Amino acid sequence: MKSKLFELEEGQTGKIIGIKNESGKTGLVRNLLDMGFLPGTQITVLQKFPKQDKMIVKLGLVQLAIRKLEADLLELN
Repeated sequence: MKSKLFELEEGQTGKIIGIKNESGKTGLVRNLLDMGFLPGTQITVLQKFPKQDKMIVKLGLVQLAIRKLEADLLELN
C-alpha cells in the first residue's frame, strides 16, 4: 500500500519506493535525490511540526528537516 511521508506519525517508519516527478518540481526532486532520499531507503519520522508544514526525518545515520512540499513527492511502502 502506498502512503505519503507526511501521513506517518512520529516514530513510524516507511520505505521509499519512488519519487514523483511533477511538472515544475524538477529542482525539488533533484535536491531530494542529492540528500539521499533514494528508492529502497528506510525513513523514520522523528518529529512533526504540522502548523509549520515541516518534519524531521532520519535516513540511515542522518537526520534531515524537510517541508511537506518535499515530503509529498515521496512515495512510501
